[in-house]
Amino acid sequence: MNRYRCVSIYILVFAMLTGLAASEVVNENPSPVGMPDQLLPPDQLLPPDFTKLEISPQYGNFIVQPGNSKEMTVTIKNKENKTVSVKPNTVMMSYGQINVDPAWISVKPGSAKIPAGGNQKFTVNVSVPSDATSGNSGAQIAFTNETYPMPYPMPVPSYVHVFQLSLDVWTPPKIQIAPQYIYDSLQAGKEYDYEIKLKNIGNESINIDPKLSNDNPYNPYGQMPTAFTDDAITLSAPSKVPAGATEVVKVHVNVPKDSKGYYNGVINLNIDDPSIREQEGNVQLSFNVWRQPTEAFVKIFSMEKTAPLTIEVSSGYSNPYPYGMRANNKMPSFETKLVGPNGNASLKVTKTVIKGGVSMGSEMPPWELDSKGIYQESSVQLIETYKTKGSKGEWKLEVLPNNTERFDYSITIGK
Repeated sequence: MNRYRCVSIYILVFAMLTGLAASEVVNENPSPVGMPDQLLPPDQLLPPDFTKLEISPQYGNFIVQPGNSKEMTVTIKNKENKTVSVKPNTVMMSYGQINVDPAWISVKPGSAKIPAGGNQKFTVNVSVPSDATSGNSGAQIAFTNETYPMPYPMPVPSYVHVFQLSLDVWTPPKIQIAPQYIYDSLQAGKEYDYEIKLKNIGNESINIDPKLSNDNPYNPYGQMPTAFTDDAITLSAPSKVPAGATEVVKVHVNVPKDSKGYYNGVINLNIDDPSIREQEGNVQLSFNVWRQPTEAFVKIFSMEKTAPLTIEVSSGYSNPYPYGMRANNKMPSFETKLVGPNGNASLKVTKTVIKGGVSMGSEMPPWELDSKGIYQESSVQLIETYKTKGSKGEWKLEVLPNNTERFDYSITIGK
């Protein structure tokens, strides 16, 4: 389980418990016979005399750069028929990438007495020092000392009246990476080359050391058979990217002749820049290895009477992943043959359609926006239409595709 899922689970649990506090649930019913207390739902674990306070909002996400601060207002409504005293206390959580000093977080006022049915606004301020490390963490602002009873030890008490604070300390990266995802369809026994551009927008040179990584966070289904091993991939790159310069990491793939299936991997660029967080300095590789067929696809069909015959064959899109890059940019083609009751039919190509999709800028790195690279062709499809005279009897359509992983066909009998 990665840290983001851990954070989400903790936040969800505490938010649920906090929401219960605001809903004025009181345990008036004893435990059902035979059901131990630790198996009861959370709303039946609440102490009968907990203070009824409504906290809004219950959660805040602070994204702050080192040297900056951010604040938000939290309102507490007293739903009791008497005055309630509250005193905010910052409680650090036991998860996250970074250790947060409680001194970064302040809440004003430091205490308050809220009259029956009244409201009190608190200002939560987070000030991050300029030398803080990038990463995320979390904290709670507990407004009372009341806690939920728990059947097992907890690293942090489960406070009833809390504001959940998620802190993300963020520094703008000094390295721009494009692309961060390389997808391609490869043929067994062939070689392919790709480029990853790195631009240093900072004022100092940054070291890099690209390596293939076994840590692939994009494969949630565990280890699966791979089309080829990492030794089929060669990386070449400089050891540093000078300030203001753009360098290229070259990726060479030598596909073994006997390979087939899929390869998924990760290139860890090992960028010496603290602002590059985990996985942000990675480039994912996803390859589908296939073999060019040597025998045609065959479709048998019958005609009940003489009629015009129209056949359409269309390739699959050559790149269904617009955020990736490909080396196989050859146009698809078809070798099409039609055999009828009287032998080979004369197929005439009456229409050829070439379709493509082009994006402008949204998928490009900033340094390409003023160049010819602004136009990115993300998909290409070939559609060919054939016509001939058909007669009664059995027919056979043969299609040998080239440079496409799939194709569609349609057979129209009659006008």
